Amino acid sequence: MSSADKEKNQVKPFLRWAGGKRKLAEQIVGSFPARFWSTSSNFFEPFLGGGAVTFQLGNQYRKFSSNGKDLHINDINPDLYTAYKEVQENPRGLMEVMDRIAEKKDYDEFTKIKDWIPETNVERAARFIYLNKTCFNGLWRVNSHGKFNVPFAKLKNPVIYDRENLMAVSQRLQGAKITNLTFTQALELASAGDLVYLDPPYIPLNSSSSFAQYAKQGFGILEHYSLAGVIDGLTERGVFVVLSNSDTSKTREIYGQTLTLRQLAVTRSISANANSRGSVKEIIGVNYKVPKTSVLHSLKIVG
Repeated sequence: MSSADKEKNQVKPFLRWAGGKRKLAEQIVGSFPARFWSTSSNFFEPFLGGGAVTFQLGNQYRKFSSNGKDLHINDINPDLYTAYKEVQENPRGLMEVMDRIAEKKDYDEFTKIKDWIPETNVERAARFIYLNKTCFNGLWRVNSHGKFNVPFAKLKNPVIYDRENLMAVSQRLQGAKITNLTFTQALELASAGDLVYLDPPYIPLNSSSSFAQYAKQGFGILEHYSLAGVIDGLTERGVFVVLSNSDTSKTREIYGQTLTLRQLAVTRSISANANSRGSVKEIIGVNYKVPKTSVLHSLKIVG
């Protein structure tokens, strides 16, 4: 299959997502160990976000792929969780609501939708997707009261959703277990041979780049230490683990004792200006020997 055909047939994330893994998804999936590709193995993603790795894992053109019934996906953000559940169970009803609210995409309408208090889950999901596609950089940030507080993006004519892709996403999610739990709770069922992909909020590169609250609970350094402890437990149970995060001294300190860390350069927005983009260093950590044929195998080991 040509690269153009592969692109056309891919199931793509239906959300814009800061720090999303669209460009790295195949490198990450391509690093999974051979033992994982068995019918009894499950895939866990407790920090789901835009879900690029989850969707890449199911693209049928790959030599190996994973079925929806093997997916255990989770996010602590209740609005994101609701969006995924509605896409999974009620995509047509969701699109009907989005068609109704998406006629206008200007600042006044954005403000109106931001202040809207939905009465149903399908309305809540539609509001979430609308704000995601019209706010700055696709960020989702809430204050201590749980109120969305990301500014309007001033985009010309943002596409709120792609009907064909949304239906493909819904199909991909059939049979998947979608939860709204803490990462610890979401990983309780992971057992030997399963694989966990962890993409938690990144440790800030510096004091000025700290990301405000993604969910009311927040996620700081103490949570990263807690996650490292969970990884140790998963490793003892024979679960394969892959972790993405920023490459900082603190990241290496927290995760370097439990995972083999490799460094890669990625292009990210590095300031409040969406046009200001540059290369930053990130790490991918694993608790197993990656295949020699994978891109990850060639990356520099650090920490």
